[in-house]
Amino acid sequence: MMSEEDIKEYHRLVEKLELLKKKGTPTDDRGPADLTKQIEVLKFRNEKLHKHNEKLTEEIRSLRSQLYVKGN
Repeated sequence: MMSEEDIKEYHRLVEKLELLKKKGTPTDDRGPADLTKQIEVLKFRNEKLHKHNEKLTEEIRSLRSQLYVKGN
């Protein structure tokens, strides 16, 4: 059975969710064990890391080409 404090806390949380819905803020009610959410997060991280890796590769290539030109 829920105590009076639990009921008040529940109502506060429900009101907070309603306000977020009215503001148009998306709420993600999936839990941390949801595989779809984990896949989305991993795809996002993979994309960001791939872009960063490409940026670093280009920077290394440009620095090597500068060293090669200075060396000759």
